[in-house]
Amino acid sequence: MKRENQKLKNKRKFYWFVAILCLIYGGVAFILFIQQSYILYVRNQFTQSDDFARNATQIASNRFRPNFRTLTIIPLVVNLFGALISILAGLSLVSILRSKESKELKKDVIESMVLPDEKLVIRELEKNNGELTQSELVRKTGLSKVKVHRIVKRLESLEIVSKYPYGVTNKIKLEKSLYEE
Repeated sequence: MKRENQKLKNKRKFYWFVAILCLIYGGVAFILFIQQSYILYVRNQFTQSDDFARNATQIASNRFRPNFRTLTIIPLVVNLFGALISILAGLSLVSILRSKESKELKKDVIESMVLPDEKLVIRELEKNNGELTQSELVRKTGLSKVKVHRIVKRLESLEIVSKYPYGVTNKIKLEKSLYEE
């Protein structure tokens, strides 16, 4: 069990590391995009004033040379998209990691609050996709009807399960926000 927890912690640290790297790379790439845009803008200002000074022979000799502006704008746009994609990837990783940690924390708090018989009921519900009828819970856990009723009532007050009428018995469902992976 400790080994699995250690693997999980290492995996989570790795994902945080990747998320931070994505955000740093995206920020640096965005700063470079701004710098390159400014340099291109300044260069464009100077070349426009120089165009009037050129004579006809120089313009004719440059006709077959590729347009400098086109050659510089393509990497600029690629840099911008790379920066945006990296920043969005980093933000989505951070969001996913935070929600998983929040769920694990809620689960740990609930695990510390519930009694052993209540844990037994929760485990049976988890084994059966988060829902069972109350009579099936009685049969599978081996607890009395009254005991299961009291456990369900307490778990319902802790907002761990929900109870719905289902024919003669009740349908007991685990709250998805707590136990969904």
